[in-house]
Amino acid sequence: MSNKLLEKMILFGFLSCDLEDSMPVFDKFLSLDGAIPVLGGGKNNFVYVPGTRKDRVLLVAHADTVWDKYYSSDPWKAYFEEKNMMHRIHRISIDGNIIRQGGSDVWGIGADDRAGCAMLWLLRKSGHSLLVTDGEEHGQIGAHFLMSNYPDIAEEINEHNYMIQLDRRNGNDYKTYSLPVTDEFRDYIESQTSFVDAGRTSRTDIVVLCRKICGVNFSVGYCNEHTGDEYLNIDHWLNTYNTVKSLLEKEQPRFPLKTFE
Repeated sequence: MSNKLLEKMILFGFLSCDLEDSMPVFDKFLSLDGAIPVLGGGKNNFVYVPGTRKDRVLLVAHADTVWDKYYSSDPWKAYFEEKNMMHRIHRISIDGNIIRQGGSDVWGIGADDRAGCAMLWLLRKSGHSLLVTDGEEHGQIGAHFLMSNYPDIAEEINEHNYMIQLDRRNGNDYKTYSLPVTDEFRDYIESQTSFVDAGRTSRTDIVVLCRKICGVNFSVGYCNEHTGDEYLNIDHWLNTYNTVKSLLEKEQPRFPLKTFE
């Protein structure tokens, strides 16, 4: 089996997980040697898998989707959605290099951020650390839970050289948000990836997680997230995966935030 075919199969497997529940994604990562699971209930969940390299980077993605049943305020809506579960599990359709929803104008495909989770899975043997969070879609719940309740892990992840989150729309963007990253870090990211800065607005898990080190969020190929028109460009997803894979094979410099220089 070719590498490209295997990578696509892994991607399709993550996109086939139930949109309304984070646990099928967490279950995959719980199977990894050394995985540290913290399942605190609700969206207070994360799985941390420490890497083995001395120059390790922390790779971050989130298991929840915007359609998670935890976010539904209408119990009857949740009930009828559950009755239709089997129809929606096999929802993806492929049109060339584009993956779309198959049969609904309400539900997307969950590429935000199952596409990022698939990349973390493919990079699980890279020697770098993995962190899969929950509740990102409603205020970075799992990331806040980690930083507030697990100071040892919070400290350890900030001893990495920097963080890469894989949870950004489009094909060649990056964001550092409000983090006080250095110009050297931005220059490094642009020189290694050819991605372009998409601005400082909004926030995501790395804004909560990065206390001492720089962090960046890369495009993973999805568009129109949170809508029934969501789709994923497979070529863009593969490009980001191969870009990050090549980057992580190199020796990694450490990039403290400006306040820790």
